[in-house]
This record gives sequence, structure tokens and C-alpha cells, in this order.
Amino acid sequence: MAGTRQIQRRLKAVNNIGRVTRTMEMISTAKYKAYHNRRKAAVEYHNALAQIGYLLTTPQKPIDHPLLRENKSGRMAIFAIGSTRGLCGSYNDQIYRIVDANIQNASLLGKELDIYAAESRLINTFNYHRIKLQKKYSNTDEILASGQLDEIANYFIEQYMAGLINRFGIVYMRYYSASSQRPETLSILPLTELISDLTIRSTIIWPWKYTFEDFYLSPSASEIIKSLARIIMRSSIETCLMDAALSEHLARMIAMRNATENAEDMTKELTNDYNRARQGQITSELLDIISGTGDLR
Repeated sequence: MAGTRQIQRRLKAVNNIGRVTRTMEMISTAKYKAYHNRRKAAVEYHNALAQIGYLLTTPQKPIDHPLLRENKSGRMAIFAIGSTRGLCGSYNDQIYRIVDANIQNASLLGKELDIYAAESRLINTFNYHRIKLQKKYSNTDEILASGQLDEIANYFIEQYMAGLINRFGIVYMRYYSASSQRPETLSILPLTELISDLTIRSTIIWPWKYTFEDFYLSPSASEIIKSLARIIMRSSIETCLMDAALSEHLARMIAMRNATENAEDMTKELTNDYNRARQGQITSELLDIISGTGDLR
């Protein structure tokens, strides 16, 4: 058994670690609640976008627009979102596995894959696996700045309409509930796939009572779709970033809670070890005193 001084040093170190992990858990909990409230506040807006998108993609006479149909480009693109900080378990490894699956899928289809990413710990994983990034978007917060969201949406819309890419998706940790988060690839372009995902996630009661033919559109539907695509894409990218941040803080909150509980358990064990060691030391000293008294007699 270790000496009392060694146990005291370990006990002090464990207590310090426990205080740090408890503080980090509280910070992640606060951020998780803030993003969760922000996400709930945007539900009605996303429902409205889903309604408008659904109306434009389900007319009796289909609208012919480049964003609504697939093209034959030999290039695909994905935007990967990892954790901005560490201590959140296997978060980035799970995202990397989905990115790797996209790389293998593109190879099987005989297509090139361009990988874009937000500044995160995932970049280190990409560097380790020698994955080259087309572009990295830097930001100090989990959510990219408004100008960067517009830049991403406009860039990929122009790329798709010019026939330079035939698919664009976002790889991120999708948040379903506090007990369910999964790494997924959300298809953004062609736009029909994104609108399909929006309508599935929408909380609007089906069926909607209006159809595309009930509206008079000005300007034309073709022009509206391009403007609407920018709005929907920007909103969807922001939602993906928000889901990623929610999942990251939840993962860190759970990891730090487990670490705190482990530190508390270790503190109890070390305290018991210290008490036993101290008791053994006292017993040994008493025996020395008793044996010394016997020798004097």
C-alpha cells in the first residue's frame, strides 16, 4: 500500500481534476440549453420554408430548373462539421467515418470529391489521414458568421447551376433528441432532396390545403426558386451547424459528468486507502511504544 503522503498527493490531484470537470460540465450544460432554445425558436421559420419549398417542387406541371434536376458532372462536394473543442468522446471519429464513406462512394462511382470543412478538431483527423481540403472556413464560434453562410450557399448554387458539381451534402452530427444523435450526410443539392428532408422534419400537419396552382407568382417560379434556394440552403447549413454544436456540448456534458463521477468514486477509494494507511501507521507506532516499554522492564 502507498504511503500516506503519496495518497494525499493523489487525492489532491483527483479533487482538482473533479473541480475542473464539474466546471466544464456546467459550461457545456449552459451552452447546450442556449442552442436548444435557439433551435426551438426557429421551428416555425423552418416549417414555413418547408411549405414553400414543397409547393414549388410539387406542381402538376413540373418546373424545369437546374437546381431541381440532376446533372452529369463528374464531381461531388461535401461540407464536414466537426467539434470545435476536445473532450467530447468519439465525436470527430464518427464524423470522419461518414466522410470516409463518402470518399469511397465517390471512388466507386468514378467521381471526384471536393471536401470543405469548418475550423474544428476534425481538421487534425483529416491531416492524419492525409485528406486534402478544398477550403477551410474559419470562425471563433460554433456557428459560422452570417456572411460566411451566404458565401457557402451562393458558391455551391453557382457551382451546381454551372454543372461543375452534381451533388452537394453536409456531413454533421444530427440532433434528434437528448438521447439520440447520429452522424449523417444531408443532401443539399439537388434542391429536391433537401426540400424532401425539410418536409419530413416539418411539424406541419399533413396534408397542406394549398397547392402550387393556387398561387399567382411574380416574378416567375424559375426566378423564385433560385432566391428560395439561397434562403433554404443558408438556413439548412445554419441548422446543421446548430445541431453539431448541440450534439458536441451534449457529448462533452455527458463525458465531463462521467469524469466527475469517476473522480468522486476515486476520491472515496483514496480516502479509504488513506484512512487504512494512517490507521496502520498509528498501530505500528503504538506497537513500537509498547515493545519499547517492555524492553525497559
